[in-house]
Amino acid sequence: MSFALIIFDYDGVLIDSLDVAISAGGEFCRSVSHDRVPTKETIGALQIMTYPEIARSVGLPPEQTERFSSHVFDRFMAIGPSMAFFPGIETLLQRIESKNIAIVSGNAKNVICAKLAAHKLADKITCIFGACEPGDKAAKIRDACNHFGVDIGLSCMIGDSASDIRYAKRVGVQSIAATWGWQSRDVLVKEDPDFIVNNVRELAALLDSEYSR
Repeated sequence: MSFALIIFDYDGVLIDSLDVAISAGGEFCRSVSHDRVPTKETIGALQIMTYPEIARSVGLPPEQTERFSSHVFDRFMAIGPSMAFFPGIETLLQRIESKNIAIVSGNAKNVICAKLAAHKLADKITCIFGACEPGDKAAKIRDACNHFGVDIGLSCMIGDSASDIRYAKRVGVQSIAATWGWQSRDVLVKEDPDFIVNNVRELAALLDSEYSR
């Protein structure tokens, strides 16, 4: 298909960051003598996929959720460009034909920008809404559409969480569920996304990328 705007989530769609997030989150919990730590199971069951929600899911009090997020973002920044793209993603981003590409993410914008710059993708993806920009993910998806001046109904959001699909539907962009990320295929299917892709080649074909030819 030819989409007017392609919006990617970052963690779990572009970047294989789950283990780092769990490790950094556990470090923070132990640093404040909190016994519960994030796990794949707790993250896999989240209804809203944000770093403050991960903190709340393990019982951290409200005054510590932002500190939790900042700690995780600092760890991401320290590791920075060495965190891996999922196999095939970097090639897809390099070859994708659309000039309208955005990232809407719960991660920090500076973390995302550092990764893109290190892989010479900063000119390819110029519109990024991260954790510190105002509004929920639905508002940021809408802001991305407004930034490019495109038809919402001809745009798409590619996400790996139930909340990504729900936010896409709330705005009216087409929802694409990527099954290789932080939440399982079963969780994503329950949200009835417009499309489900099981690997990067399927995503490339859906986006009509040169990668798929």
